[in-house]
Amino acid sequence: MSIEHSILAVISFRPSTGYDIKAEFEHKAAGLFWGMSYGSLYPKLKKLEEQGFIITVESEADGRRKKLYELTGKGWTELESWLAIKPEPPSIKDELFIKMAAWHKEMDLTILAGHLKARAIESQEVLNFIIKWKQNNTSYINSVGMLAMRYAELKLEAELQWIKEALTSIENDGLPKGQDPKKLGEQQMKRRKTALESDIWGL
Repeated sequence: MSIEHSILAVISFRPSTGYDIKAEFEHKAAGLFWGMSYGSLYPKLKKLEEQGFIITVESEADGRRKKLYELTGKGWTELESWLAIKPEPPSIKDELFIKMAAWHKEMDLTILAGHLKARAIESQEVLNFIIKWKQNNTSYINSVGMLAMRYAELKLEAELQWIKEALTSIENDGLPKGQDPKKLGEQQMKRRKTALESDIWGL
């Protein structure tokens, strides 16, 4: 998914200010849907305008003038062409899972438990946000969008259940048995010991 197309998608909801668009990408559940950074939003808006996909219109509310971005006919055509293209598979980038993959027996499992508990709090907050979002009678969510919202709910519910099971395993000394046919775990600990001893002696 390109940043430009996701910006067009947001503007399709309603004519929007730059602040409105930025808010869509930064709310509590945004990472479940957009999954990218929008630090360069305004240069992207300028580029879309130069390419003829959007225009700026003036609006006045409460005595204040605002600049809104609106899709042109070319912008609507581009958005709808993009909607018809098969989506790319999601790219999973989760620091927690990288850390778990690299965990070793010399690391304190209570630290990992702390990571999991912190994730549970964050995930529960996002789940609560989504549940309220669907019922706030303020946000625009079309019928197809509601299907996506349901996926987000199920994903978070599954994550919370997994965290609960993982914490039970850690706290009851019941971690599942791993597999290590090439004895990489033993070699890892030997390499670690050698490197730490070398550092101690300044070698």
